Amino acid sequence: MSGNHFYQKKKIRQQTLQLVSQLSRWCQVREDLLYAFERCLSSGLEDPMRLAVSSFLTRVRGGMAIEEALDLFEHHFAEEHFRDLMVALRFNFHHRGDLPRLLEHMESQLYRIEEEMIHRRISSAHDRRLCWLIILIGPLILLFRLMTDGMTRELFLHHALGPVLLAISLCGTGLAAGGLWLIQQRMTQ
Repeated sequence: MSGNHFYQKKKIRQQTLQLVSQLSRWCQVREDLLYAFERCLSSGLEDPMRLAVSSFLTRVRGGMAIEEALDLFEHHFAEEHFRDLMVALRFNFHHRGDLPRLLEHMESQLYRIEEEMIHRRISSAHDRRLCWLIILIGPLILLFRLMTDGMTRELFLHHALGPVLLAISLCGTGLAAGGLWLIQQRMTQ
């Protein structure tokens, strides 16, 4: 379920970027928000964004005020970039701002955010691999020392506290591995 939620959130984020890009292009042709949304429908938007845009246009064509329709459209998805877009569009529409410039700026910002998220994901994957390597190296070094060093073997296997210390160190390693696994699970939600 959490993997599906992560996928849906990513899909909406990418579709928001696609919507902003298309709106920006169509507003360069004709500075009309409704025209741009209508053209986006015929430009290959996928569901669920396509359905949301379609319902927005249906509301406006049915007589609802554009600001009110944008407000309802904003609540269609919980993705923060989508909501930011809707707030900016409502504000721009209300104050008669430069729509093509706004959309061009938002498109640029969303592309930078997407690039940074990809960079973080790559960096994070490298860091996770490094953490797993560090956690696994401890027991491997201990095993190597037990096999090659008689004094270490004597300390851990034949001394009274040796097996207790060995068990404590293995439990610590297990707790570290479990903690890292839980952190990874939370990061993917």
